[in-house]
Amino acid sequence: MDKKVKIVLGIWMMGVVAGIPLLAQQKNEFEYEPQEIGRRVVSHIAKQRVMWRYQRVCAYYGACRLSEAIDDQGILQQMEECYGPFLEGKRSPRRGHVDYNVFGIWPLEMYRQTGKEQYLKLALELADDEYKNPREDGLSEYSRFWVDDMYMVGSLQVQAYKATNDKVYLDRAALQLKVYCDSLQKENGLFFHREDVPFYWGRGNGWAAAALTELLMVLPEDHEHYQSLSKAYKKMMVSLKNFQGEDGMWHQLLDYPDSFPETSCTGMFLFAMASGVNKRILPESEYKPTVMKAWNALASYVNDKGKTKNVCIGTNARNSEWHYLKRFRKTGDFHGQAAVLWATGAMAELVP
Repeated sequence: MDKKVKIVLGIWMMGVVAGIPLLAQQKNEFEYEPQEIGRRVVSHIAKQRVMWRYQRVCAYYGACRLSEAIDDQGILQQMEECYGPFLEGKRSPRRGHVDYNVFGIWPLEMYRQTGKEQYLKLALELADDEYKNPREDGLSEYSRFWVDDMYMVGSLQVQAYKATNDKVYLDRAALQLKVYCDSLQKENGLFFHREDVPFYWGRGNGWAAAALTELLMVLPEDHEHYQSLSKAYKKMMVSLKNFQGEDGMWHQLLDYPDSFPETSCTGMFLFAMASGVNKRILPESEYKPTVMKAWNALASYVNDKGKTKNVCIGTNARNSEWHYLKRFRKTGDFHGQAAVLWATGAMAELVP
């Protein structure tokens, strides 16, 4: 018998003896190393200096998180260098809208990791600006009840809490997400883009999944909103597992399997699921195969230049399925770059 055949047969027999099919074993193996994919994406984003919008900030924030996850201080230093123009007064972020204020997640994460006070003042100003004139129900005055707001407000407040340990930020995030879940989450666990836009847009649901995840990573179980938010998160994860495509990806409209496989939502869902497994909120045996299948699919969309393919361009809410189904797809769009970096950080920490 050929030596290679003997080796393959031997591996197969070990799987049978262990009572585990070989295919199941393969699903728990990385076809692409998260560290390698993450560094490739960082090499792309660090060279870009135009269009300072929320998606770029989300990518830089993701790079900082990846730096910690894989213990690569060089990545963090690159992100600090990118922040230089803001420290020097050559640039300043806009404020007064959820998409502007979310800028604060980037310097807050750098402050959390380095302790450098120079990153803190502006970031906290942006977090507090969201609540300088809160609504009567306690929500941010910038609330639009678009599902995107869950991340733009929720994540900023969570990062402010992580940087300061001031519970006011945690309570803001928890209330904001609780009300949005009550308003936008449906019986199947997914979210409409907006109440009057009844479509389960992939990235819109990605914002919700990422926001719930970041909050639950730090929210104490005895918090008044923990149980309802944990229930909303788990309900969503169950639904997402069922809507995953055969290719391992999630699609532009989640309940339209013929819509295109979309990388930004897939990365966001991967971040949410892998983090849930790491935090022991989700059972590893049930979710790790789903996560590994998604990771090996998503990573294949990152090209040699570190640019992610099949990223839906920026998308406003509109009551038209064609509006979502016919959106342009870009390569290297920062919505996708950010999501892949979030996913790589979580996958690098995945329970072995």
